[in-house]
Amino acid sequence: MIKLSRDQDSLAFEILATMVTHSQIVVAQPAKSAPHFPAGFDEVDISILDWIAAEARRVGSTLAGVAS
Repeated sequence: MIKLSRDQDSLAFEILATMVTHSQIVVAQPAKSAPHFPAGFDEVDISILDWIAAEARRVGSTLAGVAS
């Protein structure tokens, strides 16, 4: 696993925030009723978090190939 310094961590967060801000995230309507979410969250929030996690896995696997 690659360990980032605080400056790199901050930069990575800024890059992620910029990517999300400028991304066209399309979320399909769930087929069934959604489970109860924490206060302040709804289906769209959870779908966006799922998308971010999927992107992190995708980019992480790309970075793992570069780091080896």
